[in-house]
Amino acid sequence: HIGDVSAQTMIDVLRDKDSGVCVDSESFLTTASIVSVLPQDPSFPSVHYFTGTPDPSRSIFKPFIFVDDVKLVPKVQSPSFGDDDPAKKIPRFQEKPDRRHELYKAHEWARSLLESDQDKGQKLMRIMLDLEKQGLEAMEDILT
Repeated sequence: HIGDVSAQTMIDVLRDKDSGVCVDSESFLTTASIVSVLPQDPSFPSVHYFTGTPDPSRSIFKPFIFVDDVKLVPKVQSPSFGDDDPAKKIPRFQEKPDRRHELYKAHEWARSLLESDQDKGQKLMRIMLDLEKQGLEAMEDILT
């Protein structure tokens, strides 16, 4: 891909199980995968594509542009436990709260469907990849 490396190229690399780059989520969990497009022209924004889930082969990359006063998306924020957080209580870490955010839970559901029902799983994967493609195209439009 010399001279023609795109965000899609890098996403494909991160999904490549045969090369060992994409590790199956059964054997090793990562937090997320990211691909960043850093334009040479500083007047263009940098675009970052995050999975927010552990397995890029079963997840989509969602575009994000960092801006001032960004609105946080509740579905990708781990729950807050305030003063009841085991990390804040003394003695610390006596409990293990469920810190999975809604996107992570949806990823787990999708993973289960992909593994248990091939037809529904493939249909879901096509829908997810179509959404990802729409995001890639929208960001490409912004950069051009």
